[in-house]
Amino acid sequence: MGSTPNHDRRAAVALGIAVFLSGGVLLGLEITASRVLAPAFGSSIFVWGALIGVVLSGLAAGYWVGGALADRLPTPYLLVGTLSLGAGLVMLIPYVDRFVIELVVDWDLGPRADPLVAATMLFGPMSVVLAAATPIAVRLAAHSLERLGTIAGRLFAISTIGSIVGTFVTAFWLVPELGTDQVIASGAVVLLVAAGVVSVANGLRLAAVASAAAAAASVAVVLALAPEQGGTLTAEDVQNYSPLYRQREERTPRKLDPADVATLASGFTVREARETQYHRLLVVDDEESRYLRFDSSFQSGMYLDDPYRTRFVYTDYLDLGIAYQPDASRVLFIGLGGGSAPKRAYRDFPSLTLHAVELDPDVVQTAYAWFALPRDDRLQVSVEDGRRFLRRDEQTWDVIAIDAFYSDSIPFHMTTAEFVELARSRLAPGGVIVVNVIGALTGESSRLLRSVAKTYASVFRTVQLHPVYEGEYDRDPESIRNVILVATDRDDPGTAELARSWASVRERAPTAPDLTAAIEDRWPEPLDPDGVPVLTDGYAPTDALLLD
Repeated sequence: MGSTPNHDRRAAVALGIAVFLSGGVLLGLEITASRVLAPAFGSSIFVWGALIGVVLSGLAAGYWVGGALADRLPTPYLLVGTLSLGAGLVMLIPYVDRFVIELVVDWDLGPRADPLVAATMLFGPMSVVLAAATPIAVRLAAHSLERLGTIAGRLFAISTIGSIVGTFVTAFWLVPELGTDQVIASGAVVLLVAAGVVSVANGLRLAAVASAAAAAASVAVVLALAPEQGGTLTAEDVQNYSPLYRQREERTPRKLDPADVATLASGFTVREARETQYHRLLVVDDEESRYLRFDSSFQSGMYLDDPYRTRFVYTDYLDLGIAYQPDASRVLFIGLGGGSAPKRAYRDFPSLTLHAVELDPDVVQTAYAWFALPRDDRLQVSVEDGRRFLRRDEQTWDVIAIDAFYSDSIPFHMTTAEFVELARSRLAPGGVIVVNVIGALTGESSRLLRSVAKTYASVFRTVQLHPVYEGEYDRDPESIRNVILVATDRDDPGTAELARSWASVRERAPTAPDLTAAIEDRWPEPLDPDGVPVLTDGYAPTDALLLD
């Protein structure tokens, strides 16, 4: 029996829907994949290069395989089966990702190969299968050679439009609103819906019922994977995978384009400009100061006539860790920049053993070359991701100072409860963590700070906030500013006791900064925890919290 015009139209529309949805899921999952790999491998150019390369390789292989299969078996059942298999592979990812990444971590082929191998194992198979859907759809839609080019072009265009929509929807809405595992499982639901649409349009009743049942079961999985909004972590939760970059070799700097330098450094004298693995890095001077810039944002500063004097007020506030723990002897800094805080502590507290961890080796070279970072065994520097360092190195510290956030982006894997619990496990008894966070204390711009504070409060007994006020008129709690978060399992000493403690410290270290204002201006009450999540590896919408 021949097909009717209405049937052909329904089938054609169903094919368009199927390739649109499969294209959207594939690129949406590429965006989400960065969140799967980041706790283990960071979010460097190596990670993004691995993800993009794996997906493109999957597209190439999938187009070839799908076309070959479609010529051998030109039936709607092939497309339904392909979409269903793709859904199954996608749904499998949340259940095997930890095992796969731990396997790669143990294997440890290096900072380039590790994310590539993990991305290939986790996202390669589903990329091949989802890419195969479009050439299969083209073969099913082609009724004559005369219109084959038009049909192929239209369906590939629809698939690409789906990819564009999937990218925007995932990056702008799904990842900020849902947990990572939920986003992935939702992709499986969408693919099963696409399979159901093709089944119904082609009268495949059994396949339609099976797709509907599988989609319903997948919706239940999506709901079950919803991230927890609070609670205490178990020892098993702490077994996160976070293996990153070992000490890197010296490399020839990659120079920036002169036009980019002129734009970024307008009004300054440029001392150095280079591309690193992570930033467009510039060292620039004005009449009295030198600055380290990443892209368009200032990261560190130094007075040219006094390299140890801190250029930005918040840097001195990182010494609050010593005010809360005056007996500190070992301090770890996560994030180096120009080395302002470590080198000030090096000068002010001769008895301290200091260690800094910095992800970018070019930044370390710059700190030594341009910002007078001392070369001394008492101040050692490791080139490594901060979370990886804590996971690998079991030393304990009296103070851990975290200053690794940028003004417009955050390495989310160093904000989550799993990271906080890991850092807590590296504190000596009575130890303190101090974190430089950028945000507002109240109002619409307070969501990030409130979420970070809520996350630390889920792990530590005491969490206090010290806003950095730049001047007498800079005290609006709704204004975005640096806020130093202090977390410890000790009882809160109170501001009076903190002031006495710091006075005692300064008797021993008279060049230490005056923290009277920092202590007196401590925020007097906990921030409102309602409406913001406890950040976890599975759900950490830090970009949305910062920028919305």
